[in-house]
Amino acid sequence: MGTLRAAPRTGGALDRLTEDPDVLSRGAALAALADTGCPAPPAARAVTALSDPGWQVRAGAATALSAAASDSAVPVLAKALADRNADVRKAAVLAPTRHTATTEDARTALATVTSDTDADVRAYATRAL
Repeated sequence: MGTLRAAPRTGGALDRLTEDPDVLSRGAALAALADTGCPAPPAARAVTALSDPGWQVRAGAATALSAAASDSAVPVLAKALADRNADVRKAAVLAPTRHTATTEDARTALATVTSDTDADVRAYATRAL
């Protein structure tokens, strides 16, 4: 599967893909929002997707929220740092790094995973702090 890029004018296709029945398509579409922008309506879908059964979708949602407004993204990303899947936690730990300059809550959330069981999660959190 190639990289999915969408200009703001083609956001409708990307929006539809965030609701695709295929887990991998949904995950990739959500992750692409980090590059195209994640304003309020797609950010709300990303927040909902953080509870999807598919880890790929949850990871994509966390990635999308890196481009969302800090006030709506950081609290849910903090919860995603406790996801049972290490790939989701990795995406969730990388996403708040874009918010650390603007919010103390992001730094506080990252500090909670500096002792995560996954070495990558620990390293990303430590580097971001």
